[in-house]
Amino acid sequence: MTPAERRRCSGWLEAALAHAGGGHTLEDVWAMVDAGEAQAWPGDHAAMVTLIEDEPQARRLLIWLAGGDLEELVGELRPRAEAWARTNGCQRVLIVGRPGWERALAPMGYAPLARIIAKEL
Repeated sequence: MTPAERRRCSGWLEAALAHAGGGHTLEDVWAMVDAGEAQAWPGDHAAMVTLIEDEPQARRLLIWLAGGDLEELVGELRPRAEAWARTNGCQRVLIVGRPGWERALAPMGYAPLARIIAKEL
Protein backbone atom coordinates (compact mmCIF):
# COMPACT_ATOMS: atom_id res chain seq x y z
CA MET A 1 0.00 0.00 0.00
CA THR A 2 1.14 3.48 -0.74
CA PRO A 3 1.44 5.99 2.12
CA ALA A 4 -1.63 7.79 0.74
CA GLU A 5 -3.66 4.54 0.78
CA ARG A 6 -2.55 3.89 4.35
CA ARG A 7 -3.67 7.35 5.45
CA ARG A 8 -7.00 6.92 3.64
CA CYS A 9 -7.64 3.49 5.19
CA SER A 10 -6.33 4.26 8.68
CA GLY A 11 -9.64 5.42 10.16
CA TRP A 12 -11.47 2.28 9.08
CA LEU A 13 -8.76 0.01 10.44
CA GLU A 14 -8.38 1.96 13.69
CA ALA A 15 -12.12 1.51 14.28
CA ALA A 16 -11.73 -2.23 13.66
CA LEU A 17 -8.77 -2.36 16.05
CA ALA A 18 -10.88 -0.71 18.75
CA HIS A 19 -13.24 -3.71 18.59
CA ALA A 20 -10.44 -6.28 18.37
CA GLY A 21 -9.36 -6.19 21.98
CA GLY A 22 -6.52 -3.68 22.09
CA GLY A 23 -3.61 -6.02 21.41
CA HIS A 24 -2.26 -4.11 18.41
CA THR A 25 -1.83 -0.54 17.28
CA LEU A 26 -2.18 0.59 13.69
CA GLU A 27 1.62 0.92 13.58
CA ASP A 28 1.85 -2.77 14.59
CA VAL A 29 -0.50 -3.67 11.74
CA TRP A 30 1.53 -1.74 9.15
CA ALA A 31 4.72 -3.37 10.45
CA MET A 32 3.12 -6.79 9.98
CA VAL A 33 2.04 -5.87 6.43
CA ASP A 34 5.53 -4.57 5.64
CA ALA A 35 7.08 -7.79 6.98
CA GLY A 36 4.74 -9.94 4.87
CA GLU A 37 3.03 -11.34 7.98
CA ALA A 38 -0.32 -9.73 7.09
CA GLN A 39 -2.05 -8.66 3.88
CA ALA A 40 -3.74 -5.29 3.41
CA TRP A 41 -6.78 -5.05 1.13
CA PRO A 42 -7.58 -1.39 0.42
CA GLY A 43 -10.80 -0.45 -1.29
CA ASP A 44 -12.32 2.85 -2.31
CA HIS A 45 -14.52 3.09 0.80
CA ALA A 46 -13.29 0.22 2.99
CA ALA A 47 -10.22 -1.78 3.96
CA MET A 48 -9.38 -5.07 5.55
CA VAL A 49 -6.34 -6.93 6.83
CA THR A 50 -5.87 -10.68 6.63
CA LEU A 51 -3.43 -13.22 8.03
CA ILE A 52 -2.58 -16.70 6.81
CA GLU A 53 -2.56 -19.18 9.67
CA ASP A 54 -0.76 -22.49 9.24
CA GLU A 55 -1.65 -25.45 11.38
CA PRO A 56 -0.18 -28.94 11.06
CA GLN A 57 -3.13 -30.20 8.98
CA ALA A 58 -4.61 -27.07 7.41
CA ARG A 59 -3.99 -23.56 6.18
CA ARG A 60 -6.58 -20.86 6.61
CA LEU A 61 -7.09 -17.19 5.91
CA LEU A 62 -8.14 -15.07 8.86
CA ILE A 63 -9.98 -11.85 8.03
CA TRP A 64 -8.65 -10.05 11.07
CA LEU A 65 -9.60 -6.39 10.60
CA ALA A 66 -12.26 -4.86 8.39
CA GLY A 67 -13.87 -1.46 8.33
CA GLY A 68 -15.66 0.96 6.07
CA ASP A 69 -18.44 0.34 3.59
CA LEU A 70 -20.07 -3.03 4.28
CA GLU A 71 -21.12 -3.61 0.66
CA GLU A 72 -17.57 -3.07 -0.56
CA LEU A 73 -16.16 -5.31 2.16
CA VAL A 74 -18.61 -8.15 1.48
CA GLY A 75 -18.99 -7.78 -2.27
CA GLU A 76 -15.50 -6.78 -3.44
CA LEU A 77 -12.71 -7.13 -0.89
CA ARG A 78 -13.86 -10.45 0.61
CA PRO A 79 -14.09 -12.26 -2.76
CA ARG A 80 -10.63 -10.96 -3.78
CA ALA A 81 -9.15 -12.14 -0.50
CA GLU A 82 -10.86 -15.54 -0.82
CA ALA A 83 -9.53 -16.03 -4.35
CA TRP A 84 -6.04 -15.06 -3.20
CA ALA A 85 -6.35 -17.47 -0.25
CA ARG A 86 -7.28 -20.37 -2.57
CA THR A 87 -4.22 -19.73 -4.74
CA ASN A 88 -2.11 -19.75 -1.55
CA GLY A 89 -3.36 -23.14 -0.36
CA CYS A 90 -5.96 -22.06 2.19
CA GLN A 91 -8.82 -24.47 2.84
CA ARG A 92 -10.92 -22.20 5.07
CA VAL A 93 -11.64 -18.57 5.82
CA LEU A 94 -12.26 -17.40 9.37
CA ILE A 95 -13.55 -13.97 10.34
CA VAL A 96 -13.08 -12.33 13.70
CA GLY A 97 -15.81 -9.77 14.14
CA ARG A 98 -19.01 -8.61 15.66
CA PRO A 99 -22.30 -10.56 15.29
CA GLY A 100 -23.44 -8.45 12.35
CA TRP A 101 -20.89 -10.22 10.17
CA GLU A 102 -22.81 -13.48 10.63
CA ARG A 103 -25.95 -11.92 9.17
CA ALA A 104 -24.12 -10.12 6.36
CA LEU A 105 -22.17 -13.19 5.25
CA ALA A 106 -24.70 -15.98 5.75
CA PRO A 107 -25.84 -15.74 2.10
CA MET A 108 -22.22 -16.40 1.03
CA GLY A 109 -22.03 -19.66 2.98
CA TYR A 110 -20.50 -18.38 6.21
CA ALA A 111 -21.79 -19.93 9.43
CA PRO A 112 -20.79 -19.60 13.09
CA LEU A 113 -17.96 -21.92 14.07
CA ALA A 114 -17.25 -20.87 17.65
CA ARG A 115 -17.74 -17.99 20.03
CA ILE A 116 -14.93 -16.03 21.59
CA ILE A 117 -15.54 -14.60 25.02
CA ALA A 118 -13.14 -12.44 26.99
CA LYS A 119 -12.56 -10.99 30.42
CA GLU A 120 -10.23 -8.14 31.28
CA LEU A 121 -7.81 -8.89 34.11
